[in-house]
Amino acid sequence: MPAQGVTGGAGAGASPGAPHPAARGWRGRAAAWLGALGRAAAWPGALGRAWRRGPDGVVGRVVGRLLGDGARRGDPGASPQDQPTADTPPAVAVVTDSTSCLTPADAAAWGITVVPLDVAVDDTRYQDGVDLTPDALVALLASGRRVTTSQPPPGAFAAAYEAAAARGAREVVSVHLSGDLSGTVRAAALAAQIAPLPVHVVDSRSAGAGLGFAALAAAEVADGAAWGSAPTGTDVAATAEQVGRSTAAWFVVDSLDHLRRGGRLSGAAAAFGTVLGLRPVLTLHDGRIDVAERVRTRRAARDRLHQLAVEEVRRRGPGVRVAVQHLGRAEAASELADRIRATSGVDDVLVREVGAVLGGHLGVGVLAVTVTDR
Repeated sequence: MPAQGVTGGAGAGASPGAPHPAARGWRGRAAAWLGALGRAAAWPGALGRAWRRGPDGVVGRVVGRLLGDGARRGDPGASPQDQPTADTPPAVAVVTDSTSCLTPADAAAWGITVVPLDVAVDDTRYQDGVDLTPDALVALLASGRRVTTSQPPPGAFAAAYEAAAARGAREVVSVHLSGDLSGTVRAAALAAQIAPLPVHVVDSRSAGAGLGFAALAAAEVADGAAWGSAPTGTDVAATAEQVGRSTAAWFVVDSLDHLRRGGRLSGAAAAFGTVLGLRPVLTLHDGRIDVAERVRTRRAARDRLHQLAVEEVRRRGPGVRVAVQHLGRAEAASELADRIRATSGVDDVLVREVGAVLGGHLGVGVLAVTVTDR
């Protein structure tokens, strides 16, 4: 069983095995086949189920890649006809959770697996990003319904890791929201212990767009877009950790009650944030939420978010990613994104609506800006 772990220093988990040697001629192919059988013995669950789908299913593609001359992205020993096609999945798969606020299109474009957190509204349970839309969440919160959330069970992550192995991945980088805000990263670490391949679990110390940007950066590296040779899981995990920890995020909410009730903001901080009727500007720093400063009006809060984002972009210089997030404030979010584009020099400012889990803790009316390293 490969060693696994949660990293606040990237690279926990087993080191990846050496690439499978290219098989040339019947002798090489026979040796490769025996090696493949040995590896299959270590993957009884995932490959056994895949084998029952038939030779044209997942296992056929996995064995075909093991025996079909063993070429991987950037393998200098592979002949030109052995090079992977655009449809070949990266050797390192990236998994994240639904608090990353990646859309299905985002996830599909980069081959990222998103494991949903659970949401409960009274006695009805939903999966974040699957069967509870932001509009429906706004209506529920506006009607005074109580929204509670919970982390996915380890089995949900175990299924994601097995699926990655069945697709031909050699390693997984599983990057998640701050462990100070949720037990999600610990559930991922438990699942990693029984995974059929090495899993590097990364606590991003972030959430929302900061987590999403960390997952996207990891997927870019895994895809080889930023490397001249095939990256390892350690390389990909280090990128996810660095980007997640580079997150600077500020946000304003209409009420601190949701955060206080959910235990994400202390009672003392909540009281400080609302003293004298001032509107708090909150920050997410090193995985924790705190009150950064206070302003008098919603418009002043929006102006302050703009100033903070532009100052952060200028401090860091080129090579940053910026996002604006909201729940039920699409017009205000678009206006804020336009202002940031016009004054920061960053052309691509992502605008996303937060999902049910973050929305349940932040409430309708939240507006946030996030800046990370690229």
